[in-house]
Amino acid sequence: MGLCSLTHQIDALNILNELQAHATTINRDSEGPCSGALPAGKEAVRPGDVMMEPRRLKTIAERARESCLTRLLEILTRLISIEEDFIIDASYGRRLLKRKDSVDLKNICLRMAIAEGGSRSDRDLRELRDCLRLIVGDLLTYVREENNLSSTETTHKLRELSNSFPDI
Repeated sequence: MGLCSLTHQIDALNILNELQAHATTINRDSEGPCSGALPAGKEAVRPGDVMMEPRRLKTIAERARESCLTRLLEILTRLISIEEDFIIDASYGRRLLKRKDSVDLKNICLRMAIAEGGSRSDRDLRELRDCLRLIVGDLLTYVREENNLSSTETTHKLRELSNSFPDI
């Protein structure tokens, strides 16, 4: 059961990485040849010259959302790494995480990926953060109950991770 939850988390990470890569590509490609005629009073310097459209500058809120998404991506990456290490180091008899939490995480990421124009809302980012917090908290509870050498190190890593969540 733990591996199934981990699979959902890895799927969510892949979705978020694609979302971020797509947003970066769109931003880079937003500067390009103008379509249509030159603005009134403007002439091309030489025949064949192409006017370039300026990039649309991002608002402070858009930059903050991108930064927050990047931080949440880093947290998810570290969480998956910690969980994989714990699975390898410890023999666990019961499920590691509630499957529902990992499915919720994946669903939030899918919803963000299909959002209108790739825009991210504060609500989506808060839901993503809260879901990750819940998963980290559940994993921390489970690891504390294991009470072995690998769980002590994992507990320390999870505490650091739980203190790194951004405010939204």
